[in-house]
Amino acid sequence: MPTRFDDGVDKQVEDLRERMRLLQQDRRANIDLLEANKQANEIEIRSLKEDNKKLRIRLSNLQKSAVSDADSHLSDVDSLRRLVRQKRNEFDTQKSSSKKLNSKLNKLKSEAVMEDNRPSPEDVELSRQIR
Repeated sequence: MPTRFDDGVDKQVEDLRERMRLLQQDRRANIDLLEANKQANEIEIRSLKEDNKKLRIRLSNLQKSAVSDADSHLSDVDSLRRLVRQKRNEFDTQKSSSKKLNSKLNKLKSEAVMEDNRPSPEDVELSRQIR
């Protein structure tokens, strides 16, 4: 005959078994939830890594284009400097040539003035007498 003690022990065992079953279900539910979170996090990490890679490539391209723009600006400045030097040299050459021509002109003018001041052969006394 089962005793009251056996009934209480059986009840406690059944209660403990039910608790164990509920704990195992909670554990499985927690594991499933953690697995789902893990997968979502892995997907998010992959997405962030791809975005990061794209941004790094874009940054690299921008830096390269900035360097090339700076180089092109420097080469433009250098070419303009060369052009200015060339034009200065041409100006100096033209100025020197102009000074030489101006001195020749002044010399010719002074010779012309001297020619004008010299008595003409017609004004000489001998030529007057001959007439």
